[in-house]
Amino acid sequence: MKRSAIYAIVIAIIAVLAVVSVAVLYKPAAEEKVVYWSAIAPANQRAALQTNTVQGAVSWEPYVSDSLVDGTATVIAWSNDIWPHHPCCVIAVKKSFADSEAAKNNDLVARVIRAHIEATNWIIEAIENGGDNYTKLLEIGAEFSNRNTTVVESAIEHIEFNYEITEPVKKWFENYTSMFADLGQITSLGEFPNVTAFVNSVVNTSYLERAMTVEPSDTILGTVKLGYLMGDLHQFARVVAMNETLWGGKTLFEKYGVEIQSPLPYANGAFLMDGFARNEIDMGYLGSPPALLKRINANIQIEIVSLVNSGGSAIIAKAGIANFNELNGQTIATPGPGSIQHLLLMYYANEHGYKLKLKGT
Repeated sequence: MKRSAIYAIVIAIIAVLAVVSVAVLYKPAAEEKVVYWSAIAPANQRAALQTNTVQGAVSWEPYVSDSLVDGTATVIAWSNDIWPHHPCCVIAVKKSFADSEAAKNNDLVARVIRAHIEATNWIIEAIENGGDNYTKLLEIGAEFSNRNTTVVESAIEHIEFNYEITEPVKKWFENYTSMFADLGQITSLGEFPNVTAFVNSVVNTSYLERAMTVEPSDTILGTVKLGYLMGDLHQFARVVAMNETLWGGKTLFEKYGVEIQSPLPYANGAFLMDGFARNEIDMGYLGSPPALLKRINANIQIEIVSLVNSGGSAIIAKAGIANFNELNGQTIATPGPGSIQHLLLMYYANEHGYKLKLKGT
């Protein structure tokens, strides 16, 4: 072979290697994986899925089961599978209300919690024993949530009703606070040196202890403005406690000497926290994450005084979508930033390598 031909071959090989090297060096970056979120009230999420306004949703019960029972959606992940036995809703009290010795409001707080405890135990027994009380429970839940008893029965399968604030529960509150910080939702703990100190300042178990000794009252001792979330069966104990038929013609709160006044239900826990700030409510049932987030970010002075439930939320998708990867580039409805469901979605998306962005950004 002539030397010139050899040179030509060598040059050709070098050229090919150069092209390959450039292709490797300048390979396009992997496409960013994104899911979008849109704030939609849980009561409206099934309709949003049906009209393809969104392709997924994250919500509390009974609105998860609302979309599952009729085949609108399938489950991507239950919250208890993501965070086993995670606490969700709590009862919070405005500190200035509870600390008002002149009105003896701290006694009223304990009495509200006593009614909550009795209602919670009634629910647990009704579920465990079945019978007439179980039937009543389903009917009460259907009337409150404006959903049928089949949906309510499906919903309570995934909710753990409880009231005790244990050390593991407090550790979860620390985890939520740390997750908010990691996700950039909390930028400073302010006066608190760490999340443990912050949570210890927010949680007050003394009212639970005091509630155990509260006795029924023949007279109304005071009024409490009590907030709650729209149709939220996590907060079933409040609904049961407000049912006069179950308790001999008066509410369970009245049995313990408290008149309850409630504004219209709030769409999510963040809005309920704003209700505290506007003096609309003295106490409220809401998710623990928005209580923690708004306490530190907006300095809304509340204390968490009782647990309400664990679990009971889920990430779902339109029927036919089998897994989270099929939601890449799609939109998921959430109750709104600050809700435990929104935090759950942020965490789950991050764990699966996705960024969560507001729709339209």
